[in-house]
Amino acid sequence: MVGSIVKTKAWSSVAVAGVCAMTTLIGPSVLQGQASAKKAPPARAAAAGAAAKTAASAPVDSAAVVARLLATDERTALSRLTALRSLYLRKADWAELGDRCTPGALRVFPKDTTQAARDSVQAIAEAMEEIVVGRGAGSPLPAADARALLRVVVGWEAGIDRPNWDMAGTAKPRQAIATGLTGEVPDPAGPGCLPSPTATDTVTFVIPGFADMDFPRAPRPRVKAYFGPEGQLHARDEFFVDVGSKDPKAELRYILVAPMVIWKGYAMVGVRRPQELGGVQVDGSNRGGAAYLFRQVGKEWRLISVVRSWGG
Repeated sequence: MVGSIVKTKAWSSVAVAGVCAMTTLIGPSVLQGQASAKKAPPARAAAAGAAAKTAASAPVDSAAVVARLLATDERTALSRLTALRSLYLRKADWAELGDRCTPGALRVFPKDTTQAARDSVQAIAEAMEEIVVGRGAGSPLPAADARALLRVVVGWEAGIDRPNWDMAGTAKPRQAIATGLTGEVPDPAGPGCLPSPTATDTVTFVIPGFADMDFPRAPRPRVKAYFGPEGQLHARDEFFVDVGSKDPKAELRYILVAPMVIWKGYAMVGVRRPQELGGVQVDGSNRGGAAYLFRQVGKEWRLISVVRSWGG
């Protein structure tokens, strides 16, 4: 008898390729019995084949795999952000500004006396910014948290109130310094304080990412805001009709709050302060701007860093 082995992915089986035609020596009943024995596969081969078929047919939940990978990646990013914040706060100290006219506290880095050391601190702040923006950009803003953060930024920029600095551990919070010229100034003629030059002004805001806001309740300065994608255009049009058309040299000054990104209790907020001649000059001069990094503590947004600022 001559035979050959046929291999498949699931298992191997023996196939009879031919039989000797010695019918005179081997009876038909013997041949029939041998053929029947060859047709019955061994129990072990059958079991292996069934197991292989089951494994091959089991579906792979690719969505679950991706979800686990993303969750791990997110935890890693949050851990790095937390570590960077701790490092940043360990390097920080406070400038002595006295207590006259409520100057607030200024976070400084006195040990970083070389340019390389200062660059290192700046790199930490920018790395935190990169994580928050990279992870949170494009995601919907959580309504209540975003409105609370917007109220903090508007109050600070308008000179109505100020945020507290983010602190390490359970240290007592310190109030941030005023932005721009919004704080009180010492009276050169006496021991008192003079109000901010902007205290009697109307502070105009353009907030393209919101439809409305919680306005500060302080009577002065007055806050006026334009909302939505067309907010900046509306501010310019209204100024031109009321002022610019009568006085071409009049300046429209406003504060543009955008973008805002929130991720895992951290937030980045950009602020620009355009100054446009007649309300019609798109690329006019400006009074600077800033990028603020915040962290949420309970229901309060605290300032970690002024990542960068420019202009007046």
